[in-house]
Amino acid sequence: MNERCILVAEDDDSIRRALSDMLTAADYAVLTAEDGRRALELLLTREVDLALLDVNMPELSGFQLLKIMGKECPGIPSIILTAHGEERERVKGLELGADDYVVKPFSTAELLARIAAVLRRSPERQRAAGATLHFPGGQLDPATRSATRTDGSPIPLSEKEFDLFRYLLSHPNRVISQAELLLRVWGLSTNPGKTRTVPVTLTRLKEKLTPAAAACIENVRARGYKWNEHA
Repeated sequence: MNERCILVAEDDDSIRRALSDMLTAADYAVLTAEDGRRALELLLTREVDLALLDVNMPELSGFQLLKIMGKECPGIPSIILTAHGEERERVKGLELGADDYVVKPFSTAELLARIAAVLRRSPERQRAAGATLHFPGGQLDPATRSATRTDGSPIPLSEKEFDLFRYLLSHPNRVISQAELLLRVWGLSTNPGKTRTVPVTLTRLKEKLTPAAAACIENVRARGYKWNEHA
């Protein structure tokens, strides 16, 4: 079994189903999205090894998704699906970070070969995305899901405390809304005003960190939270 998960983001129902069937037959796990908004939600909340992105989708285009992926999930490789003869689309997609492109209509053999080639090239990129994150008084290791102080002693973080801290450290000096944290860390698309999940978890997290690290987590009034690496 391949055990690799491919996201198929394509608004054409027949093409999306055909791609899903093709990849399933090749022993890939498959997630599908009929528009860019749903594709983004899956990219942010599920384990995806590669994204197949149609350029022209409602809600968010393939190009817009590539821009977001470059900031939010740079470890996930992508292949764009473009129309025949649209060279400008292929060039723009590659400039925005796509790893490869496939022109419609395409053959099963070609697409599977390109997917396999991109996946072979992706481990280094994914390892970089999972590199050790440092903070005042310690470090966070995504590979082992452990947090330690500079003296080597462990910091006993819960699963969600770890995920929340990792997300903040991975996006330094950027204000992150509660809605974004609920979606990225908890996989919830709920109204932030109806839950205190984020502030409660942050309070527990800060109590476990060194004072210097806790001071780097800023509450930005009415906007969200920020990891201030210069605090």
